[in-house]
Amino acid sequence: MNAKKIFVIACYYDGSNDSIFECVNSIQKYYKLPQIVVIDSNSPDKTYFKKLKDKKVIVYNAKNNNYDTGAYWYAFKRFKKVDFFYFIQDSVIFKKNLSKYEKHDLTTFRYFLSVNKVGGRKLEKTRKNIQNRVHDLFVRKDGYKNHDIYGFDFEKQINWCKLKLKKTDYFMPKVWISVFGPMFMCKSIVMKKLYKKGFNKILPTNKLEQMSMERLFGIAFQQEGYDVSNSIQGEHFSTPFETLNFQKKFYKRK
Repeated sequence: MNAKKIFVIACYYDGSNDSIFECVNSIQKYYKLPQIVVIDSNSPDKTYFKKLKDKKVIVYNAKNNNYDTGAYWYAFKRFKKVDFFYFIQDSVIFKKNLSKYEKHDLTTFRYFLSVNKVGGRKLEKTRKNIQNRVHDLFVRKDGYKNHDIYGFDFEKQINWCKLKLKKTDYFMPKVWISVFGPMFMCKSIVMKKLYKKGFNKILPTNKLEQMSMERLFGIAFQQEGYDVSNSIQGEHFSTPFETLNFQKKFYKRK
């Protein structure tokens, strides 16, 4: 593929909704001749393959069992010559062309502040030294801190993350900014840095582990020096899922 940029869509299709078609149609509406690659995640219904191929979409029957993360790395390894990637889920609908963000090395779709603990809490209740580290990002001009900080769902997730990070050159910090989804768009160099440090070895095999990838991608990006808060929609807890830029839909999936 000679495309300078591609849209990588992780897809699980069971015929219960038209999300993948809505996603593809929205991209084709706002981009001129976009190169779209769909990575199938062991969908029980593969009839959508032909429909997408008729739309000039590349579909890989990847038999991917590693959720969005596995789909991203599957595509990256096959398209290393591509300069820019959009890594998204099939439940996203574009509402405008987002090419202006391609000047940045990394842009997330949404983000949230995380801490190495189980559960969430108000930022005002966190330790003072943590407040100081995120002060500039999470304080309004009137000085009032109005963002939530959210850790992990279970202790098991923390332990899994720590174990997996040992396979890489990254470490578990006390506080960081996580990547909602995880969904993001980035230059190829960003993924190459993560790949070089072994981040591609972290592959989730269930929903809880995939949710942990929101935290892990944020950790890796942050330790590479990227601003994860550079996002399209903004902070997760204070922003609606439908804005002028795009919409995120939700479906009950395992």
